[in-house]
Amino acid sequence: MADYKLIPGKYPQKPTNTENEFFKSGWSIRKENDKYYMSYISGSLQGELKLVEISNDDFVLAKDDKITLDELCIKYNVN
Repeated sequence: MADYKLIPGKYPQKPTNTENEFFKSGWSIRKENDKYYMSYISGSLQGELKLVEISNDDFVLAKDDKITLDELCIKYNVN
């Protein structure tokens, strides 16, 4: 997941999508070699960056806004 530039008094800019990584509202999906991942900050105390391997089909659905983070978390039994 790309780093946000922090500027005091301003909200960070949304990172720019690339061919292999797409940013959503609070989460992202990316392709690395022949694998696909979604990453997000968990709701646990102080948050934690979670990385979950997903299928190519789900990567395409998420890229096209046809599946949500909640649906992916349910499908992949994310805690």
